[in-house]
Amino acid sequence: MPDRTRRPDAPRLVCVGNLTVDEAVDAAGVGVTSVGGDALYAALAARLAGGRPRVLAPLGAADDDLAALHDALRTSGTDPDRLPRRAAPLVRNVVRYDAAGQRTWTLVHGEEHFAALSPTPDELAAVAADADGVLLSGMALDPQLALAAAAPTLTDAPVYFDPQEDYLAGHEPELRDAVARCDVFLPSEVEAVALAGTNDLRAAVRSFLALGPGVVVVKRAGAGCLVATTDRPDPVSVAAEPVEAVDATGAGDAFCGAFAVAHLRTGDPLAAARTAVRVAATAVRGAGVTPLLEAVRALGSDRPLTTGSRR
Repeated sequence: MPDRTRRPDAPRLVCVGNLTVDEAVDAAGVGVTSVGGDALYAALAARLAGGRPRVLAPLGAADDDLAALHDALRTSGTDPDRLPRRAAPLVRNVVRYDAAGQRTWTLVHGEEHFAALSPTPDELAAVAADADGVLLSGMALDPQLALAAAAPTLTDAPVYFDPQEDYLAGHEPELRDAVARCDVFLPSEVEAVALAGTNDLRAAVRSFLALGPGVVVVKRAGAGCLVATTDRPDPVSVAAEPVEAVDATGAGDAFCGAFAVAHLRTGDPLAAARTAVRVAATAVRGAGVTPLLEAVRALGSDRPLTTGSRR
């Protein structure tokens, strides 16, 4: 298993989550459909940050018709033929934006289907042994809790945990147990407030650090993020990269993928956060996954989009 003290130049990050087809509908009712999913956004961002990611997310029964998804997976560094398969169709979301830019999500096939299209601990076991890091993106509650419990037993690589806000209410004890098992906790501001039960983000961060993770990063969208560690528990603010956002879908997932790779490479959470806000800004410059795909394809020479020092 990997040595946690090692700082690989191109970390192998397993991006665990879902693959989806997303329809983004603007306030005028105009829709744009694209492939996506948290695991894909995270993996493309990890590529931009200089990593060697691998997506772990099931494909659905009809995915042979989605050439764009397979092409995007290959661009991220993942062979779609090596992904697990399900008999059900791929997860589909409709994301509606109002005039103020606020979003509402509709899960077309429902929660049980969403859970069935999530990876299992056995599927993680098949790929985790040689990973430098494992990122658990937001999934249905039961699969994510099962993976959070299993991941530390399957690899000694750091586990990065990004929760899903939809399932927080009523499940706080189980989620705090999951936080206790991870090495780096990456909630959004909404998730941090809900899970900690306080609007005081500094108090929330301290409560998460007390559970066990060595690093806590609270994602704050256009306000950047807060970064704290057990050695430096007072949160430090990292500003967002100025950008005119077109579509915020996947920005948080991209942040987490880039952060994980930069953190694995440098060991410096602040440097990793600076990389992550830059990559997240790239993710929102166009519709869906397109900006990240174009940025990865433009790299050519595999030069990472990084910032900050190494140590």
